[in-house]
Amino acid sequence: MHRNCGLIGRWLLVSVAIILLPAWEAAAGGLKLPKTAADPLSLYGPAIDFDVFRKGDKVGFHRVRFERIGEDLIVSNTFQLEVHVLFFTAFRYVYHSEARWRHGQLMSLKADVNDNGKSVSIDAVGEDGRMTVRNAVGQFAVDAPLYPTNHWNAAVLPETQVLNTLTGRINNVRIEPRGREEIATEWGDVAATRYAYTGDLAAEVWYDDVGRWVKLRFQGRDGSDIDYVCRRCQGPTIKHAKQ
Repeated sequence: MHRNCGLIGRWLLVSVAIILLPAWEAAAGGLKLPKTAADPLSLYGPAIDFDVFRKGDKVGFHRVRFERIGEDLIVSNTFQLEVHVLFFTAFRYVYHSEARWRHGQLMSLKADVNDNGKSVSIDAVGEDGRMTVRNAVGQFAVDAPLYPTNHWNAAVLPETQVLNTLTGRINNVRIEPRGREEIATEWGDVAATRYAYTGDLAAEVWYDDVGRWVKLRFQGRDGSDIDYVCRRCQGPTIKHAKQ
């Protein structure tokens, strides 16, 4: 039981933040992002939902919610994972964050983590081209823009540093395309490009051809795959609009 708890805690350092697509185009792996700023509501609609699986068993979920309030975009993330042994919950991990964006710039982000009873809070505030981050061990400032680790925003692809919103630390990464695949979504299979994170984070993330996040995979300490399976990630597609 204790081995499983430690393993799952290690898994959780991969995921979980939010920003608008900026005005740039990336041709990596065939994915071309819009040249004009895109509202995530136009990509995904009001929500993204993934089921989380390990070895074929559902162990949790990840939910993203978007809301426009005046000039601000409010993005909330909830991630929950539970491991059960017999009739008892052996391990429980709950993550929640809320980010406020204005005109494509991160104004603030607050994350709260309950790691099997141990609580951690992270705060980030952007001002004058700098991002001030407070985590469990102190406070530091870095140059903006800084992309948090939530994966829904494909504009992160050319970056070499990300803010890990589970630990509040800066992670050095390299993100490279690794091929094309068909990925199951709520409206059927879609063509997507697989990208691999290496460096301080190891993960694989899939985006469809307009930049929607459609899948995530990372490995537990025992080498087992942890998979995010799309339950709702395609937004207002043509098929959806006809119904």
